[in-house]
Amino acid sequence: MNVAIVFGLMFCLLALDLSTGQFRNPQASSKRELSINMLSQILTSSVRALLLVALAWPIARFLSQRKGVLAHVSVWLMFFVILMIDDYLNYWLHRMAHQWPLLWRLHKPHHTPTYLNVLMAGRENTFYYFLVPALWMAPILIYLGAGTASALVFGFKGVVTPLQHTGYRWDLWLRRYRAGRLLDIVEKVVVLQDFHHAHHGIGRYGNASSNYGNILCIWDVLHGTTVQRQPQRQDAWPGRVAGRRMVNSKRPGKTGSFSTPR
Repeated sequence: MNVAIVFGLMFCLLALDLSTGQFRNPQASSKRELSINMLSQILTSSVRALLLVALAWPIARFLSQRKGVLAHVSVWLMFFVILMIDDYLNYWLHRMAHQWPLLWRLHKPHHTPTYLNVLMAGRENTFYYFLVPALWMAPILIYLGAGTASALVFGFKGVVTPLQHTGYRWDLWLRRYRAGRLLDIVEKVVVLQDFHHAHHGIGRYGNASSNYGNILCIWDVLHGTTVQRQPQRQDAWPGRVAGRRMVNSKRPGKTGSFSTPR
C-alpha cells in the first residue's frame, strides 16, 4: 500500500515537473543526468533489499529473545518514536556530511545539480546509502514486531522527500488559496519546499550551510542551523540557484560547513 502511494506520488510529481518545464534545462534533461538520477533511485532500493537480507541472520542470532517484543505497543506511539529517532539521526548525518570532508565526498552528488526536480531526490554516492539510519533500522524493527509502524514512517518519508525536491513550486501555487494557511502550519513542523530549497541554495536566502532537517525542521531550530529567513511567496525565485557549484573549502565559514558560493 505504502509503495503504491509513493510511486503514485512520484509519477504525479514527475508529470508536474515535466508539464511545467522543469526539464527544459539542458543539464536536467541530458542523458547523463537522467541516467544518474534513475540509477540512484534503483540503488536506494537495492541497498535497502541487500541490508534486509544481510541483517536477517545476525538479528535473529543476537535478538532471538526479543522477536515480536514490540508487537503489542501502539502503532501510532511507535510511529512517533521511530520518526523522532530516525529523523534526529538523519539530521546529524546530513549536517556532518556538509562539515566532514570524507562524508562530503559521499553527499556531494546530491548538491552537484544546479536544478531541482523529483528525479534527483535520492541522488547520492552509493556508499552514502549504507549510512542512512532508516535502512539499518527497518530490518530490526520488523523483527521486533514494529513492522507496521516502521512502514508508516518510511512511507511518510517517501511522500515528503519528493515533495521537497519537486522543481515546480507547488507550495506557492497552493498559497493562492485558503489551503495555504494550513500549509503555513504544516511547515512549522515538516520540511517542505521553502525549507529544503533554501538548503540547496535556491532563492534569495538560499544557504547550503543550513536547514539540514530531513523530515522535521525542529532539529534545525533546536540547534540553531535554520536559515533566518525563508524564501516564501514573493521572496521565492523559482529556478534561481544561488551558486553554480558546491565548494570544498579548507577553511569553512562560521558554521563550519561547505557552503554554496554567491
